[in-house]
Amino acid sequence: MLIVTSTVRILAFAWKNFTRNAWIGLATVLVLVLSLLSVNVVLGVNAVSQSALKMLEDKIDISVYFKPDTSPVVLETARSYMVSLPQTQNVELLSAEQALVDFKERHKNDPKILAALGELDQNPLGSSLIIKAKQTSDYPFLIEALQNPQFSSSIESKTYDDNAAAIMRVQSIGQSVRYFGLILIAIFTIFSIIIVYNSIRIAIYTQREEMGIMRLVGASNAFVRLPLILSGIFQAIISLAIATGLVTLIIALLDPKLKTLFDGGDSGLLSFFSANAWQLLGIQAAAIIFLVALASWAAAGKYLKK
Repeated sequence: MLIVTSTVRILAFAWKNFTRNAWIGLATVLVLVLSLLSVNVVLGVNAVSQSALKMLEDKIDISVYFKPDTSPVVLETARSYMVSLPQTQNVELLSAEQALVDFKERHKNDPKILAALGELDQNPLGSSLIIKAKQTSDYPFLIEALQNPQFSSSIESKTYDDNAAAIMRVQSIGQSVRYFGLILIAIFTIFSIIIVYNSIRIAIYTQREEMGIMRLVGASNAFVRLPLILSGIFQAIISLAIATGLVTLIIALLDPKLKTLFDGGDSGLLSFFSANAWQLLGIQAAAIIFLVALASWAAAGKYLKK
């Protein structure tokens, strides 16, 4: 019964501390919210940049065009050889007829090209291979492998759809944003600790007479300190709730717009936060409560030593 009574009194004093210094608490909540938002911005940028890199890497391939008179045996030899390489993810062999269909589809809005094509007696296109590597770094090796004498003389041309420049640009932007975000996280974390520390000191100053009486009548250091720590934790919980709501709203507004940049595909933003929602919430809650409790403990401890 005594434990229950003490717990109720501690919670009552903590809530009293929280409401009595509402304006200072508001400033603390604001800084804590900004700290949490900066963390989620870094996570969101990382998720989107990874999705962008994957999309660009999926678009990279090697197109190998064979001469129209290339025999099916040579075509199958080339396909089998490229498939056998461990660096190869996929090889697609397009027949001359399919190449012609694809060519007409790509130029369906260009009547001059279609008219010129119609004047020809036979299909001017040969078969082709579309080769995708497992890693973007494997493409130079695959291009070199196409010099195989068994079929290299039958190759009319080859193109390497290289998005390396775009990939490097996305990586550079993502890295810069991550560095900037980490700096923001560090700044807001320091500000949060300082503000929480000072808000507890102000709370102690405004209640110094009450706390002095509590100590005179035999209240333990823990009984005096816990309400101050709990009031800081209240601020952390409110900050976490506000930040979670803002992050949810921002994702809901941004994700549809980002999808247009990804040709309607997954931008990585919504899927990342949906898949890791509870884990992220738990880690951020533990981190912010620990920092606030630590700052509050230090501030209260300094008063109790006097």
